[in-house]
Amino acid sequence: MSDRLTAVDRLDAWRRAAQGGDGSPWLRAAEAEALARFALRFGEGVALMEAVATRFREPVRDTGWEILGDDPEGENWEDHHDPQRALDLLRRKLARARHDGAVLEYKLWLRASHG
Repeated sequence: MSDRLTAVDRLDAWRRAAQGGDGSPWLRAAEAEALARFALRFGEGVALMEAVATRFREPVRDTGWEILGDDPEGENWEDHHDPQRALDLLRRKLARARHDGAVLEYKLWLRASHG
């Protein structure tokens, strides 16, 4: 039970950080998805996501692995403010990076839905 509380506490700390200007700490893919799922409970979604190569902490070569607000119309947070749609986009981005063999860490910014 204490392990579960620790995990929830960690997710809550990441969530609070992701609500601010600096975003979440750098997270592995599974942690980023866990944070996005956790944020759904509070009506929040991933508005932005940066990625870096884990080994060298360098910017990624393919911005298609990130959520920067320049995805096709209707996919961006500003287009819909829908936490579930934001989670779906995050999952597609993580899957694409995995498929491409990229080992990345992610920084998320969360925003509350408007509806």
